[in-house]
Amino acid sequence: MAEEYIEKADNFIKYRDRYSNERIFKAIQNIPKQNKVKKFLRDDPLALKVFARYRRSKYYFPTMKLFYKFLSHFGKTNDRQIVFESGVGKRYEDSPRMIYEKMIDNKEDYDYIWIMNNNAPLKVNPHTKIIKRLSPSYYKYLATSKYWVNNQNFPTYLTKPKQTQYLQTWHGTPLKKMQHDQEQIEGRDEGYLARVTHAKNQWSALVSPSPYATQAFRSAFQYNGPVLELGYPRNDVFYTPHIDEKRESIRRKLNIAEDKKVIFYAPTFRDNQKKGKKFTMKNKINFRIFERRLGEDYVLLIREHVVVASKLNIPEEFRHNIINVSKYPDVQELMIASDMLVTDYSSVMFDYANTNKPMYFYCYDLDEYDDMRGFYFDLEEQAPGPIVKNTSNLFRAIAKGHQYWDNYGEKYQVFQNRFAPLDGPDRAEKVYKAFFKR
Repeated sequence: MAEEYIEKADNFIKYRDRYSNERIFKAIQNIPKQNKVKKFLRDDPLALKVFARYRRSKYYFPTMKLFYKFLSHFGKTNDRQIVFESGVGKRYEDSPRMIYEKMIDNKEDYDYIWIMNNNAPLKVNPHTKIIKRLSPSYYKYLATSKYWVNNQNFPTYLTKPKQTQYLQTWHGTPLKKMQHDQEQIEGRDEGYLARVTHAKNQWSALVSPSPYATQAFRSAFQYNGPVLELGYPRNDVFYTPHIDEKRESIRRKLNIAEDKKVIFYAPTFRDNQKKGKKFTMKNKINFRIFERRLGEDYVLLIREHVVVASKLNIPEEFRHNIINVSKYPDVQELMIASDMLVTDYSSVMFDYANTNKPMYFYCYDLDEYDDMRGFYFDLEEQAPGPIVKNTSNLFRAIAKGHQYWDNYGEKYQVFQNRFAPLDGPDRAEKVYKAFFKR
């Protein structure tokens, strides 16, 4: 078959090998044992309806809190059981994923519980269970597991059992000030600081990618516990073998032509943009200007922050080269697939420094954001790329890409050395062994 047709066929074929039977067999082994209560609820429409109504009632969470408290005090702890959660159960990604997958690869003898609210793919393992966040099983496994691993926080109203060890991987190197370092806190209620401080007090160890991050974490969280300053496990992916093949595979999955350059736009959320209790985000990219200036040679991937509830609307006429990747399961894969990053104040910039690819900073509200949130360093002075404040200037800067390294090469190197000095291959293994094997 000609190469071009093989590539087209690959869009419909996930595996070109002879191991389908093995994968199916492992998947069958991974089916959880039938739970009689769940079977009853599933098979009885009335019971299902009653439970759904109870789940939405004001009594559900108080009951779950009592259930959790009882189990954490009197339930039996499973010393081989680990609960993993990432992005409040919305995504299978980040450092918890890399730690989990490395432990699976190394055949570590544990029972793994993944908190997932969707059907995102998991590495096949017969000792892994997938549990819905905030379900009764969620509280059960949190109460009876020896280990917790999270990149954010479990519900702040929970206190971990005394025997439980909690590895907090966090979700990025900080640029914007956090928690106790903020002079004023927008978009949060009065009890926010007390809640996150209680959550921080549950941590047994915190992962850090650099001395800079460690200092910021200790200050922002008022955290004095153990820090595993070993680099970010989530960035292992940039140092894996066959990275070029992986890049091609991801781009095929997104239906991106080989001759297109890919811009990855990943903004953070705004504390002062909320509707009720949920964060919203207004799109500040002018699609028409992108189409006119760069549309012929580029594809634009846009990923909203995980806490943003509003949906990005891309008109039909632009969808041939502007793609909403907010639900794509792994942000690191999007970085691999891209040729450049556009961000604002997101910690994605520090991870992206591992790729050695250009970065552009679309900071249309720089002064307002700085006044509202504050920064740990002067972004305008240290950014390893141009800072622009409107769409026209952004795409003009990208079009002049050949000048990027002449203008920002030295700054890029300084940025890497300060903010990602410890990232490299096998950080996940170093972190999990430092935590679980101590």
